Amino acid sequence: MSSVEPRNSKPKTLATEAPSREPQAKGSTNPFFEPQNVLLFLLAIRLLNALTLHTFFQPDEYFQALEPAWKLAFGEDTGAWITWEWREHLRSAIHPAIFSLAYKAADALAALLSVDGARKGEVLLAAPKILQACFAAVGDFYTWKLAGYIYGRKSTCALTALALTVISPWQWFTSTRTFANSLETTLTATALYNWPWHWSSEVVPQISNAGSRTGGLRVRGDEFSPQEPVDEVTRLRRALLCAALATVLRPTNILIWASLTYFAFIRRLVTVSLTWLELATFVRETALCGGIVLLLSTIVDRIFYGAWVFPPYHFLLVNVVQSLASFYGNNDWHYYLSQGYPLLLTTALPFTFIGFYRSFAIRSANSLQQITLRLLSVVCLLVPAAFSNIAHKEVRFIYPLLPALHVISAEPMASFFEPLLLGHGLQPSSSVQKKRAPSSTLPTRLLFFVLLTINMGIAYYTTQIHNSGLISLTSYLRSEFSSSPSSTTSGSSISASSRPPPLRNMTVGMLMPCHSTPWRSHMQHPAMQSTPGILAWALTCEPPLRLNASEKAVYLDEADVFYADPSAWLKRHMSRDTPLVTRRDGSRGTATSFAPGFFAEDSRSDRMVHIPSNSNNHRRGRGGDDAQQHPWWTTRHGRRPWPDYLAFFAQLEPTLQSALRGSGYMECRRLFNSHWHDDRRRTGDVVVWCLDERRVGVAPGSASASASASASGGEKSPAGAVETGPEPVAVPEQDFQAIAQPRLERVVEKPFWKVRDPAP
Repeated sequence: MSSVEPRNSKPKTLATEAPSREPQAKGSTNPFFEPQNVLLFLLAIRLLNALTLHTFFQPDEYFQALEPAWKLAFGEDTGAWITWEWREHLRSAIHPAIFSLAYKAADALAALLSVDGARKGEVLLAAPKILQACFAAVGDFYTWKLAGYIYGRKSTCALTALALTVISPWQWFTSTRTFANSLETTLTATALYNWPWHWSSEVVPQISNAGSRTGGLRVRGDEFSPQEPVDEVTRLRRALLCAALATVLRPTNILIWASLTYFAFIRRLVTVSLTWLELATFVRETALCGGIVLLLSTIVDRIFYGAWVFPPYHFLLVNVVQSLASFYGNNDWHYYLSQGYPLLLTTALPFTFIGFYRSFAIRSANSLQQITLRLLSVVCLLVPAAFSNIAHKEVRFIYPLLPALHVISAEPMASFFEPLLLGHGLQPSSSVQKKRAPSSTLPTRLLFFVLLTINMGIAYYTTQIHNSGLISLTSYLRSEFSSSPSSTTSGSSISASSRPPPLRNMTVGMLMPCHSTPWRSHMQHPAMQSTPGILAWALTCEPPLRLNASEKAVYLDEADVFYADPSAWLKRHMSRDTPLVTRRDGSRGTATSFAPGFFAEDSRSDRMVHIPSNSNNHRRGRGGDDAQQHPWWTTRHGRRPWPDYLAFFAQLEPTLQSALRGSGYMECRRLFNSHWHDDRRRTGDVVVWCLDERRVGVAPGSASASASASASGGEKSPAGAVETGPEPVAVPEQDFQAIAQPRLERVVEKPFWKVRDPAP
């Protein structure tokens, strides 16, 4: 018996076949459920989400999106950190190219409004956040539309899917971050909504007129735009374009569409009546849309890389075939089941498992709703199973499945909480055959608020508290540069009176695990030839590229070498010249010529010969440009100069207090970061040491910052007492020659880390 209904019979439509789709209730005119109102609501939510996000998650948010975008927008020499993936052509440049347009627009807007300095920095900081918030809102919107297509736009299930995506802790934590996975998720949700699910069914919803543009194709009903229905070819093209773009961004996204194509078309070509016209249309449009996206990607990559490259090939070769991603960590085979799904779904996880069970247990083969849910469930189970064969696993890799998971979870959750959801023009779920007894309403209401509180608590903690110090650090450094007098103050009163002060960059060193903080996108202020800026370095973690198996087995990156023996690394890689300390009066010199830092007493003066102030070391230091003009900043070879600021986690503090004893570094800022961390190297506060007494204990940008810059004062001792030093005396430069030279003609000064107090 043929499963195809005759053309002259009344076609079964999705609206009549889907169990949850019942006739619209009279008078159900709640304006909230109008698509434009839902989209505006989601935009407002995600803008709030993006602009209040103040925590660090993973480096890819910045180094795989904003850093190359900064380079595209502002040029090669603007200090963007381009990681090894870009040098090896592993990433498509489409994603950063999108954010480079946001940077360009923000820069043009700032110029139009004559906004400069710190305010312009805030505009540049907000631009990619706003753009990503729009992407996130679109993803939420199409998740709701997919649920509305399956269950009915005004059903409690569609509202539940919308609520799930809005209050999801993972969505609140991740969706507005500039990960490629975040945009991939939005594109996946959009493609899933536009996917021709009805072509996989034995039901014949409607066949378009032979003379129309889509003649002979089965047409699905569109509850969201009944007055202007979208034709099938246009809808299919939307799905395929989004799927192709998501695959270019993250080649592993192809697993979703390969699974759907097999189960929806290839497998059902034999079992159900998929027409040859529909199959030919699908193949033709797949080739057309895939070719367009591939051509666009090739052109953008050619502009970015300066060569003809194919990033998806390099991505799969390095990460899958060579398994180089395992260098950044391996996980158990059950990671996605034991950690991935729980992190994605949190309190919705039990309802997801119920949804999986129902999608396979109910055998209503002619239901489009059931077929769609079953296909979504198959994809949500197969893709993590495939990813489980790769050693390196991350929750972000299965993030594009979250819209489908929310839709699957919506019906069981709506069934459970339906007494709280009915009303306001909503239709009841078909799975609830009778109204729940009033006695069960109170426990249900209490459970609902418990789950809501848990979700909101997790969302707040992860977006405002955990790992917040790393974002605060970049804000602090930006503010320090904007308010620091070192950019205008020379090294001594002599040079200040004789010539204009030189340009002075602010230098920063990050003694942290690699990529622990955002970079140029958040620090901003690149050091240019005509204007001062922030010069910074951090420990790296380059993977073992082009090494054999034995070499890979013993390979350690720079961060690993540092943490194996921090003191030895400092002796081997840092300058042997003593850092120059800036006093409260603006004068500069070594800790031995002024006062040491917090962590040493000045007990070395009787065992060291001080280099006179007219020596080359101090003559360079007087202008304040010794460190910034060090050849290391251009060659990146040799010993690094001591930076103005050192940032590290509190876990490293005892080691550095010993290794840098007497260096002159002082604690300028301590920023709360986390209560706990799974990486012991990142535990504790973020600590900032500096070589400028004027910055000690001064809140960045405060009124006291400028006052402390001009006020002379004593040095805080380890015990907290204040020792008042002698007032500095200005000496004319020509009188330096009259100063008596030391008796010793040869002066040898040990590096400060080799000088220790005598044993008691």
